[in-house]
Amino acid sequence: MSIQFVDMRISLDSTQDTPGVEITSSSQPYVFGDIGLQTGGVLPANAGSVRVTLHAYARLQMGITAAPTLVPNATFMIFRNGNPIFTTTYQKAASQTDISYEMAAITAVDYPPAAEVLNGLIQYTISVTTNYDVTIGARSFSGIAAAGSNF
Repeated sequence: MSIQFVDMRISLDSTQDTPGVEITSSSQPYVFGDIGLQTGGVLPANAGSVRVTLHAYARLQMGITAAPTLVPNATFMIFRNGNPIFTTTYQKAASQTDISYEMAAITAVDYPPAAEVLNGLIQYTISVTTNYDVTIGARSFSGIAAAGSNF
């Protein structure tokens, strides 16, 4: 089967760093991206060969810790239809004792099961949690899906 473009979506939660969203260790996961890739047009012969690329960006302001043994981090999780498919943690350098500003750029891929493709819509979300104080500034999430192969 030839390559088939399926869908492309973006979720833009904020285009600016200020005001940021403050996240603490007691906060619920903060969802900053939510996209629904429509797969209703996928040919049945291509349902098992769908590939998804997901991209996220977030600007982080990492706080100063009172305890030298506590290293602030921000954990990003991507979910497909509510199930985690990707997790990564950005950690502030332990030697950095002042507020730091970091850019987190994430690329993840997914091969959704044919059954989920044939449902016509795959929901992807991204959230962030922290073990300390982090402020999240500009942030976005996007995804693109294709199906089929050319070999």
